[in-house]
Amino acid sequence: MSGGFYERPGFLILKKVRRTVRKILALALFALSLGPFLWAQPASFSPDDERFLDEVERKAFDYFNREHHPKTGLVKDKAVNAGNDQSRIASIAATGFGLTAMCVGAERGWIEKKDAREYCVKTLRFALKQLPVQRGFFYHFMDWRTGKPTKYSEISSVDTALFLAGALTAGEYFKGTEIETMAQALYERADFSWMLNGGRTLSMGWKPDSGFLKERWNSYNESLILYLLAIASPAHPIPAESWRAVKKKIGVYGTHVLIYCPPLFTHQYSQVWLDLRNKNDGVADYFENSRVATIVNREFCIDRSDQNKTYSENIWGLTACMGPDGYKAYGAPPGNAPQDGTIAPTAAGGSIVFTPELSLKAFRAMASDPDLKGKISGKYGFCDAFNLKRPWFSNEVIGIDQGPIALMIENLRSEMVWRLFMRNPSVKEGLGKMGFREGTLRLKRPKRPLVEIPKRDREITIDGNLNDWDLGSATELRLQEHYEVGEIGDDADLSGDFYFAWDEDFLYAAARVRDESLILNQKGEKIWKDDCIELFVNPDGKGLRWGRQKDVQLGFSPAASGDDVRCWAWFQSYDPMTRGLAEAKVKRKVDGYDLEARISWKFLKMDPSEGLRFGFSPAVHDADYDRSDGKENLFFLPDGKNDCFILGKAILRGTEN
Repeated sequence: MSGGFYERPGFLILKKVRRTVRKILALALFALSLGPFLWAQPASFSPDDERFLDEVERKAFDYFNREHHPKTGLVKDKAVNAGNDQSRIASIAATGFGLTAMCVGAERGWIEKKDAREYCVKTLRFALKQLPVQRGFFYHFMDWRTGKPTKYSEISSVDTALFLAGALTAGEYFKGTEIETMAQALYERADFSWMLNGGRTLSMGWKPDSGFLKERWNSYNESLILYLLAIASPAHPIPAESWRAVKKKIGVYGTHVLIYCPPLFTHQYSQVWLDLRNKNDGVADYFENSRVATIVNREFCIDRSDQNKTYSENIWGLTACMGPDGYKAYGAPPGNAPQDGTIAPTAAGGSIVFTPELSLKAFRAMASDPDLKGKISGKYGFCDAFNLKRPWFSNEVIGIDQGPIALMIENLRSEMVWRLFMRNPSVKEGLGKMGFREGTLRLKRPKRPLVEIPKRDREITIDGNLNDWDLGSATELRLQEHYEVGEIGDDADLSGDFYFAWDEDFLYAAARVRDESLILNQKGEKIWKDDCIELFVNPDGKGLRWGRQKDVQLGFSPAASGDDVRCWAWFQSYDPMTRGLAEAKVKRKVDGYDLEARISWKFLKMDPSEGLRFGFSPAVHDADYDRSDGKENLFFLPDGKNDCFILGKAILRGTEN
């Protein structure tokens, strides 16, 4: 018989089957490596759904087509959804959405292309030559006829960025025209390095009478588009390090892990223009993160639907909007934000590229629900917000809420806005500088650190002198790993080493804090505003609940002079030192201070014994004379599902050697 066993037909067929199986497995593994990107692709809708979305998008577009001034092009901040509107206040951000919307309207045939071109020309020309400006940045609000800023308006960095994003998009749509030239001139005029104000992150703004605002864009939110434009600026760029200095705070909600910011608009605005699908910067895939944030927002509404008449499986969406008591930044956990039953259609609508089916169902439900029918719709589509619990229905729409509805629906349908903005050379260069690369990146739930606390066989004298401590066994807080919030320049600006011990009566704590300048002005419960250390304790280890009496947020801060210490327990609302439940002393140093304390186990409501475990996190806070502040915390993970904060872990060990 010719041929061996491995050449027989049966075996050859088996080999082919095995190869096919291996290929299928390889393809499956490749698909899994792409991760959520595959599941986040735009859905294909029925013709009826397409007609419905077309109507919703068209009405949102009509807001920008009708509510801009015929001479300046400035778009009103808000307008009534039924009847004639008399408001005269424009928003620079709404005008940025309007510039993009006009390009979409021209492509859709909702306006003549020449009319869209004329609108962009007059708007950009007015912005370039007549609109009040400071170092290339615009006021947040202004009179739509003259551009004169409103009384309390600030020069706004992020609102200027939203305007510039709209201008650059119009420049790409009308490429080779004066629109592109003016858009580029406006972009190059913005002095982003000035807006750093000597810090690592961008200031939120500036006022003529008081200078730069205290607040900075130092935590993840809608400012991603601002950082992209600043880092990519051809004339006044800032270092890419500024984006890396922005804190991306991780929280959890059930099984979901995300970089959190409670109002949904913070996850939407930047990605109206930026196409971040299947991209990551080495920290996160922000498209996927926005998808998770939207799902969490919806799940929270479902979880609270038994307590709130407005929320349901298909009627959901918490974001900044009008409410029964005025404009509020509503949002869902993780993180703190108000909730009073107010739903904003822009929350689900602005996320339609992240959650196509869920957002469409939300729109459908809002349009057909018998409790809402005839109450939340008007000439510009859905009203800004509604609340069945009160009950209350807004008669207004807001430009920066209409923009995401119109433009995200367009991105879902044609990707037009993404395609235009992303082909700008500066945008591509900026993303590269920020570290963006192809591929998704799944966030992992952070591991809780463990602090091992040795037992002392002799009492520690509380005098602020750390000579009787083992300084080689520090729990260190360092900027890169433990930076929680605020603006911290470097480890010399703020860092802390902590030491702990215990006996049958007390938990002992010592801190060696490096701080370039001490601010020590407050008293009582306000000492958190000064330089201080904090200890968070959760006896059951399951999660600290804000204000719960059995949990502890205990603060120690040097007094204005001498070696005395100010102390406060915020959840118990008193100073435990005045009741003999704690004792502390401090020693000042040229570059900071040493602080030593002991806290009674009676105050902590725990019975100490070797092997005892509990939730535990030390923190150090810094206030500076430039009105900035910052905080480092060992571990502080918001758990939105259980309305608590997961702390690090501590375990009591036996006597130290």
